[in-house]
Amino acid sequence: MSQRLSFIGRAKKIFFRNFALPRVKKVYALENSVQDLDNSVIFSEESEPRFDIPIEFGRREGVEVPLTRITVKHILTCIKNMKRAVYDLGKNPENPRKQIEEVELEELAEFVKTVKVSSIGYTKVPQKLVFRDKAVAYENAIVLTMNMDNDAISTSPSKKSLQSIWYTYAKLSIASNKIARFLRKKGFGAHASPPLGGIALYPMLARQAGMGEFGYSGILIGPFNGPTFRIAAVYVSAENLPIEQKNDHSWIRDYCEQCRRCVRECPPGAIYENAIEQSYGRITHIDNDKCFPYFGNNHGCTICIKVCPFNKTDYNTVKKNFQK
Repeated sequence: MSQRLSFIGRAKKIFFRNFALPRVKKVYALENSVQDLDNSVIFSEESEPRFDIPIEFGRREGVEVPLTRITVKHILTCIKNMKRAVYDLGKNPENPRKQIEEVELEELAEFVKTVKVSSIGYTKVPQKLVFRDKAVAYENAIVLTMNMDNDAISTSPSKKSLQSIWYTYAKLSIASNKIARFLRKKGFGAHASPPLGGIALYPMLARQAGMGEFGYSGILIGPFNGPTFRIAAVYVSAENLPIEQKNDHSWIRDYCEQCRRCVRECPPGAIYENAIEQSYGRITHIDNDKCFPYFGNNHGCTICIKVCPFNKTDYNTVKKNFQK
């Protein structure tokens, strides 16, 4: 049995390195071409390089590639939509609209529901949040979230939870491109940014948009599904988006200070007891050298989300009980 598992592990690694990884690298190179667009928002000196999970799998020995037949299908869907996001930039109007009407925002809010997006927010993209060597076509961002299946996540680490995660990635990849096409039809320039990899630091954009606050694990916790969601974005030429000026979720940090369950139950002990504040304002919550090997060898782990009280308990219920 152990020999069979070892063979399967080697086969996954070979498939990943010879088939999946070259395709991912081509997509990443394609993303870099956005810097050549006129008026694109490029990275700054403060920008961080992206922690590319596929690259890390290819680089690190002794770390299993968490693949199944189903997850491979979802990964290929993600790659396809990452390419489409860049190719479709050529379909943007030459003189895109810069003002969006209230009725169009209402239509957008209704449209995102049809593609299963759970919530949207609006913000500007600071250069320092664009990853090193990347760029976005417009500085105005529509941030998208899509809920994962709480019941599936509650089985983690498992094949079921891993497949649920990749299913959400794939669906949100498709949704981001559909929303970009919706905006183009109305005369706006749009740049879809699917959830896999990401061109900018999505959780920070979502926090800026008033959609949640960071827990101790560094995962954004929001009122729509606690920590159990994935994030993407669409960058758009519209300059008058209804940007939220405040964040009503700061109480979450006080809650996490008392809870710390994710810190205690992280199997490799990868969550810092005290997060590290970087000079450019970003806060590091996770020791990747501890997290990543366990993540790879245990179906994408996700235990920090599984054990979070917000995963199973309604956000408003947690808030009400805490404030008592």
